[in-house]
Amino acid sequence: MRVRSVQRANGGEFHVANIWVVRAGKGGTYADEFEQIGIAAIGFGIEESVSGLKSRDAILSALTRQYPNMKNGRAVNWASQLHRFVHEIKQGDTILTPIQDTREIMIGTCAGPYRYEPDQDRELHHIRRVSWTTRISRDKLSVQARNSAGSTLTLFSMNQHRDEIEALASGKKVKPDPEGSDDGAGTQLFEEVRGQAEELISDKITHMDPFDFEELVAALLRAMGYFASRTAEGADRGVDVIAQSDALGLESPRIKVQVKQRSQRAGAVDLRNFIATLRGRDRGLFVSTGGFSREALYEAERVPSGVSVTTLTRDDFIKLLTDHYERLEPEARAMIPLRKVFIPID
Repeated sequence: MRVRSVQRANGGEFHVANIWVVRAGKGGTYADEFEQIGIAAIGFGIEESVSGLKSRDAILSALTRQYPNMKNGRAVNWASQLHRFVHEIKQGDTILTPIQDTREIMIGTCAGPYRYEPDQDRELHHIRRVSWTTRISRDKLSVQARNSAGSTLTLFSMNQHRDEIEALASGKKVKPDPEGSDDGAGTQLFEEVRGQAEELISDKITHMDPFDFEELVAALLRAMGYFASRTAEGADRGVDVIAQSDALGLESPRIKVQVKQRSQRAGAVDLRNFIATLRGRDRGLFVSTGGFSREALYEAERVPSGVSVTTLTRDDFIKLLTDHYERLEPEARAMIPLRKVFIPID
């Protein structure tokens, strides 16, 4: 995040305080220590000073050297937050630290530059001095601010709620939410979380081995009650998965599945070639993570009498995957590990 600044009349700049949330370990474990000795601190695994690492990429390189097996997404996340803590937080910025047990938020001002303190009992060795001034009840925040403060990140900006935070910190009364103003907040949060989760699932699908994705498609069909398996590699003739309603394959219809894991849309030729593989009462399912061209969808609609083709986009597949996830086999769930989260909705 770029630090906001405004121009002086003489052309210079002065810093406009940003507002940051810095968590004190899981559940606010170190909050009392933060307050007692006047600090905010984070960890993120790097057991050395990073003051000389001026870019996020430099911090990322140091992190991956220490943890070569760390997943790239987590490493980037950690490096980004550590870079913010070291280089983007400025003296004079407002620091907020939530305390989960008491539903309070400590408010203070960053009072010193970054430093590294390895000889401490706590596991958080990257330090900023903070002059803590007050605590406020989390319940005094508006619904929108409470939702923002509920982020799972260790370090993030709350600048979007600047006026509200500054008013509460100075002891001013903030107009409370009107009765029922939180109606829809849970639903909104659910939609936001679901949207973010679907993006992450989409990223995993993008980076999957194509044969693994075919197996995931077959596993999803099995979770939906079909007997499904991948065809032999190199001999599929345009059909990647076969699914049937009975174990012996004696009952009709048989479902033939073609899987295209790519960013390009499937075109009319792709659909025509696939439709040509269908015989008798076969049903066709075409999965394309890149979607379909208008001409391809037209081809799917004008199939010969007695033939049926269903098209499935990436979003369609993700919706089916999450709907049937708990019935997937363990091997399939291991391809895209997901965790259920409960969110109160209105």
